[in-house]
Amino acid sequence: MSSTGCAGVDTQRKNAVSCRVKPESVGSPQASLAAIIRHYLVHYQPEHEHELTRFRNQGSLEDAIGLAARAEDEQGHRYSHQRRIKSRAIAEASRVLADAHDDLQRCSSFHELWSLIGSYLTPIEGVRELYTYDTAVRLGAHLCLSPERVYLHAGTRIGAKNLGLLSRTNAHEQWLELSELPAPLRKLPASDVENLLCIYKAELARVRTTR
Repeated sequence: MSSTGCAGVDTQRKNAVSCRVKPESVGSPQASLAAIIRHYLVHYQPEHEHELTRFRNQGSLEDAIGLAARAEDEQGHRYSHQRRIKSRAIAEASRVLADAHDDLQRCSSFHELWSLIGSYLTPIEGVRELYTYDTAVRLGAHLCLSPERVYLHAGTRIGAKNLGLLSRTNAHEQWLELSELPAPLRKLPASDVENLLCIYKAELARVRTTR
């Protein structure tokens, strides 16, 4: 099945990004949020955009689904977030998402896409919320659907908590609205905020900021 996709221009390739990788020095041990954002834009945002562009440029939604479900990078290896998922879980997710092609193509917002993918993947043992989010972002790039909220999971939730964006009352929320973020973060696309919160979760614990 074909799809027009959401073609984009490629960006310069950098090293693969992982939330488990310690960021290069951002300067002071108590770097400001602005300094962290500047560091992210130089060292990590280009790789994030490169990944999205790769999925935008897939020849069809069918191709994008297969690639996203397998979580394969350009070398045919698993993306770092998905390396611990068992092969049988990836195979089952691939089958389920391939069968959902038409439903996925009908999605008109990222939130609808994320919710639909979650409903299909939740029953699969070993597939967790981070896989659901990453798959939705990659397929959303192909379908021209971008997050308008910051979705929380794994390291991103820790980063949000460390920055003071989560408390006991909202600790289990699945996302943050952009209006809940400090002003400097609201200037970034939501998927970049998600990425930044994960990568710099330790550094964010030392940031003091106001909204």
